[in-house]
This record gives sequence, C-alpha cells and structure tokens, in this order.
Amino acid sequence: MLSKVRLIQIGDIHLPSASRSAGALDDKDTRFPSDLKKIISNTPIKHVFRKIYELTESGEIAGLIFMGDLTDFGKIDGYIACAKYIATALQVGTKGQNSTMPVGIIPGNHDIDRALAKETSFTAKFKPLVSALAAEGLPAIPVTDPAWLELDTKGASIGIVLLNSCWGCGSKEFIPAEFRDDVQEAIEKALQRGQQDKQIAAYYDRQFDTPAFSNDTIEKLLNSTPPASDCSVLIVAAHHNLLPQRQTRLAPYTELVNSGAVRSALQELDRPVLYLHGHIHQDPIELLQVPGGAIVASIAAPEIVAGFNIIELVFTRTMMPLTCRVIKWRFDQGGYLRQLKPVTIPLIGSRRRSHSDALAALYSLLLKQGEIYWTDLVTQAKTIYSTNVEEELEESLELLLSDGKIEIANYKLRSTNWIIGARV
Repeated sequence: MLSKVRLIQIGDIHLPSASRSAGALDDKDTRFPSDLKKIISNTPIKHVFRKIYELTESGEIAGLIFMGDLTDFGKIDGYIACAKYIATALQVGTKGQNSTMPVGIIPGNHDIDRALAKETSFTAKFKPLVSALAAEGLPAIPVTDPAWLELDTKGASIGIVLLNSCWGCGSKEFIPAEFRDDVQEAIEKALQRGQQDKQIAAYYDRQFDTPAFSNDTIEKLLNSTPPASDCSVLIVAAHHNLLPQRQTRLAPYTELVNSGAVRSALQELDRPVLYLHGHIHQDPIELLQVPGGAIVASIAAPEIVAGFNIIELVFTRTMMPLTCRVIKWRFDQGGYLRQLKPVTIPLIGSRRRSHSDALAALYSLLLKQGEIYWTDLVTQAKTIYSTNVEEELEESLELLLSDGKIEIANYKLRSTNWIIGARV
C-alpha cells in the first residue's frame, strides 16, 4: 500500500471545566442513583483520552499535537492538573510507557498567567506552563523560537513546526500619557466612594487578548524551514486560526493580528502547508491558495469534549504528498464517540503527473462499471498497466479520489477490501 503518516490533533482541553462536562445526558433527576448514572453515561474528556490511548497503542500514530488552552484561567493548579492528566492517561512523556511517542504542545490564550502578564518580561507569563510540563516529563512549549517536532515519517519528507501565537495575550490596555493621570485620579476617587469597586478596578486593570506571532518567530520559521526537496509538505501548529472565525465574535482583539503576514509567508514556501489550530471550539477546514501556488489548508480541532482529529498524509510511490485526509472522531447525539466520513484535501497540485492515457482509461472503466470490487478491478486493470499492476492501480485510485472523481468504500481497510465507485 502507499505510504501513510498519521498524527492526532487534539483541541482545547480547558481543565478543570472539561472534567465537569456530562456529555449527552439530559439530567433532570437529582435523586437518580449516582453509581448507575456513571454506568449509563461517560465523561467526554475521559472517553476521548481513552480512544486516543487505544489509537497510540495500535502503532499507527506517528505523533500527538495539542492545540493549547490546557486550562481555563491560566492558574498554576490548572497547568499542573492538565500536564499530569496528559502524561498519565496517555502514558507519554519521559515517565510514561509510551515515552517514545513524539508529543507537541503549544500555548493558548487561556494558558497565560494574567498576573505575570503585567511584568515587563514578555516571557514571564509562559514560565508556569513550562515548569508544569517539565515536572511530568512532557516537552516544553515553543516560546521565543519555533520548535520542530521530530518523528518517524516512514521515509516521507514532512516538517512539523510548533509556533507561539500568544505574544499579545494578557497585555494591559494602553492609556495615552495625555490623560493617563486624569483617568487614574478619577478611578481612585470612584473606588474611595465604593461605587462598583470591582467593575472599576477591573477596568483599570484591563487586559486584552491580542494574539500575535512575533516578527522574530516568522523570520526564524522562514529561515529554518528546509528546502522543498527535503520537506515536501509542512505542518504548522499554533493556537489561533489564520482566518476570522465564521461566527461573529464581539470581543476586543480576539483574532490573530498579523495573520495576513503569516498566511503570505506560508503561501510563498512553494509546497503544501497544513496549518493546525484550535481556539474557536469549532472544526472548519478551509483552503487557501493563490493562483499557481501551493495550497495552505487551515484545519481546526474542536474542543476536547467534542472529539479530536486524525491527520492522515498519503504519499505516492515516489514519496510525493498526494492527499491529506482529516478523519474526525466526534460524539453523536447519543453521546457515543464515532469516526465520521473523512474529508480529503488534494496536496499534489501542480506537482502531479500529467493525466496519462492509463489514468484516463482507468477512469473510463470505472464510469462504465459504476461500482466494482478491488479484486475484479485488478483483473481488468491488467489491460491498462503492463507492470506493477496493483501498485499502479492503487496510486491512480488515490489520484482520482483526491480529485473527488471516485469514492472508495472500506477505505480504512486494506485495498483488497475496497469497493470503488465512480461518478461524473
């Protein structure tokens, strides 16, 4: 079969609030036996971590990437609890049984220590999270520099880089010097009168979430990215999305302020780029492309109480990136975690081979058949391919699948189980 590399993309965890989520349970009876309630319902976060652990144990997962917002309010107890939960539940980190499993973790805006954000040092607010992860043997988050994640890609030339998009998060609102003293005097007088002291104090101490990449980070990313010959597809992971979210959000500075610069930089790398993010608690997949350029696919992970994504990369026999398949695991209305139909993103673009006579002949054959089993197709494909029939056939089917021209039932099984259907 063609070479495939699978990663798991894990969205916002938000402990401790996620641990209180009851999932799909319409609980209106406070007298219901608590032991029985536990049997007929699942805490979503536990169910998700259990499934992720099962997948890592299968040996088919090359790495895990956490999208940030491990905690709710940037408190050290939340950091410690989430780091311990990740390391224990998945047995990852230097102390776990799966210590060889590559893990990438990026900071989110909720991971910022708001008290430390007031300090002049921009890096101080990240230190509690770094310490909590280190205590559990987990890798450090990227702070000032991009962090490259090393994993076994089975010969495929994949680059994976983790970025910090939270530089402005928690920054204090700037009051112009011309009337700063007047504002401070007015607030102090109001506080002395005891009128709405909490609200006034909060306003005076107001902090913004101003997500941004530092210019230094962008420059280092561009200078450290290997050439296309050594890195045919790049995976970039950061907490904030490159595009404005679909639902209108009324909050100051919630979007990535220099997303346009980053988008342009990624589009100029002359190779497919997968941009993985969290933050919005929804899971759109959006494709960006300039005329004649390589594709940049923005892939969002849902918050963890809703599920997670498997990112599967498929390569040609010559190890060129062919497709990205986003396999979504989501809870249904009954509260059961299920695998949804994959979303396929073509990656080969202008690098694809020309539409050969063989590919056209195969597509014509499939259109005539409408639906055909793999074994029968192999027999008929011998009139199309003279050598390496099954290898040529599988690669051609992947090309047609990436173009949306065919469907393959039982795709997640071996090719001998496939049922191929074609449509115009």
